[in-house]
Amino acid sequence: MDLKVKINQYLESLNLQCSEGLTLVTELQQKHQSHFSFSSINAMYGERLLLDEQPLFERLVSGKQGGYCFEHNKVAFLALQQLGFNVRPVLGRVMLNGSLTNPRSHRITLLELDGEQYLVDVGFGVKSPRAPININQALTIQGQQTYQVQKTADTVKVTLLEEGEAPLTLYHVDLAEVFESDCEVAHFYSHQHPEAAFVNNLVVSRITDCHRYLLRNQSYFEWHECDGSVTETAVESFSQLEQLVKEVFLLEIPRAVLKSVYDKVLTRAANKPVER
Repeated sequence: MDLKVKINQYLESLNLQCSEGLTLVTELQQKHQSHFSFSSINAMYGERLLLDEQPLFERLVSGKQGGYCFEHNKVAFLALQQLGFNVRPVLGRVMLNGSLTNPRSHRITLLELDGEQYLVDVGFGVKSPRAPININQALTIQGQQTYQVQKTADTVKVTLLEEGEAPLTLYHVDLAEVFESDCEVAHFYSHQHPEAAFVNNLVVSRITDCHRYLLRNQSYFEWHECDGSVTETAVESFSQLEQLVKEVFLLEIPRAVLKSVYDKVLTRAANKPVER
């Protein structure tokens, strides 16, 4: 099937109402995060996840398999490009663990619009911003989240500021030119290397207007941002996992695949050293 047709099917699934400019990009970002969950299931299962357009759209959009940054942000990039926006891919170092030597393993889209530059990110899991971040603006407020931007000629540092929480740096973004081949290299490591985070951890998330949902290994979290409440539930059975994956995260994962991943989660938990 022609790529343009696939992109049109993706856009139709989002039912976009805005017609142009930043409001259109924002709506696309928010509806993508609500419709298509972030997921490490396929990476943990061990599948080779091709980024060629046909298998990518079939896996993420048609097949509702979920995916992570190299999948989500490529789909959004291609859609924005077809809509006529000036976009290009960039790579960033994920900084959630605070290590300055982390590899550039996160794909984001850089948007240039009306003389400004924005980071558009639909693939950073439960911490994904809900709207584009202007990299020429020191602070961007999105509901309960405030994003601090520190920009140099070559890089952008994005830090999440939340009331009552320590500042959390999300990523350092390199503004240098990036080719799809660069993304392929980082993508291969991220879903094939035996020590890669998504090969070893079950991570599934979805973001709606007022909620952030996260499944991490054997724990399920709900952040109700409109009223400030947080709930955590232990995932104690495969049937419970299966229900969450289908009903909360809207994923259609073959039962055998999900069972294999669940067994890996249990095995890793059983082999985890006891903290003293």
